[in-house]
Amino acid sequence: MAKITAPFSALTRNRAKSDRQPAYQQPAYQQNGGPQRSPAGASAAARGPQGAVATRRAQLVLSRIEPWSVMKFSFMISLVGWVVLFVAVAALYFMLSKLGVFHTIESTVSQVTSSKGSPGSNASSWFSASRVLGYTMLVGAINVVIITALATVGSVIYNLVTHLAGGIEVTLRETD
Repeated sequence: MAKITAPFSALTRNRAKSDRQPAYQQPAYQQNGGPQRSPAGASAAARGPQGAVATRRAQLVLSRIEPWSVMKFSFMISLVGWVVLFVAVAALYFMLSKLGVFHTIESTVSQVTSSKGSPGSNASSWFSASRVLGYTMLVGAINVVIITALATVGSVIYNLVTHLAGGIEVTLRETD
């Protein structure tokens, strides 16, 4: 595990002196650069109220999201969603086809719509694989465009709102 030697103070935002709180507590270091260990496990300065070792924390503000980055990310995620949708519909279609569901629906529609003089409606073209998978491809392509556009517009709106009201405050802490 890598040691973090630089404090998070360069990442924290500036506050007024009256409401400053320590963003982290830095452990005491020996001359060789390693953390100093006491028999109890940590120095008294690094101990919390119940004897637990305090970890360093940084309070950051997410003030801007780059729209180009959001567009690339949302495009790639929506492409993956498109492939998942296509594979799921294809698997479901072929499973239902092997079970005879479409044949049963076609015969039911033919019986319901037939009369003495006419043979009824032919529903076999409604459930062809090319039609079902073609519409799936079309809906997936439309979803890719819509998801990418909405995510990008959302990032622009977020940037406008954070310019007026500030961003989302995030507190990061060091892992043990």
